[in-house]
Amino acid sequence: MSTPTTMTATTVVLPAPVSTTGCRDCAGRPAKRIASYSAGDPRALSEADRAAAASGPDAHVHYAARGDRYVAVQPYNGEAR
Repeated sequence: MSTPTTMTATTVVLPAPVSTTGCRDCAGRPAKRIASYSAGDPRALSEADRAAAASGPDAHVHYAARGDRYVAVQPYNGEAR
């Protein structure tokens, strides 16, 4: 008998800004990482979308090729929070 496993998001606020060059939603602003999901999970994009929607009007999802992940981010102006 096997033990069921669950996938959870990791929530991390990075000391350095997270940004993607050319993202029109970030518009050159730094962003904090809200949550990150492995793209290998078939529900990853919808989970990342849900995390972004719950975080405010500017939050959105980036795809990070390095690590093959969907990352919900929240852009901000000024200094890192």
